[in-house]
Amino acid sequence: MTTEFDLTCASCGTPLSRGTVPGEQFGFGDVADTLEVAECPNCGGRYFPESTLERLN
Repeated sequence: MTTEFDLTCASCGTPLSRGTVPGEQFGFGDVADTLEVAECPNCGGRYFPESTLERLN
């Protein structure tokens, strides 16, 4: 199955890399300590993998 980590940034076409952000940055401190995201090292675009979205549900 293809995930966000296999894709390129929708804005600039740069390959995405794995990263984490504090859950409280998005108001979800009680849901998760950190949230996994796919980030663009070029333009800063941030994408949420399905696994992260499921944790927030």
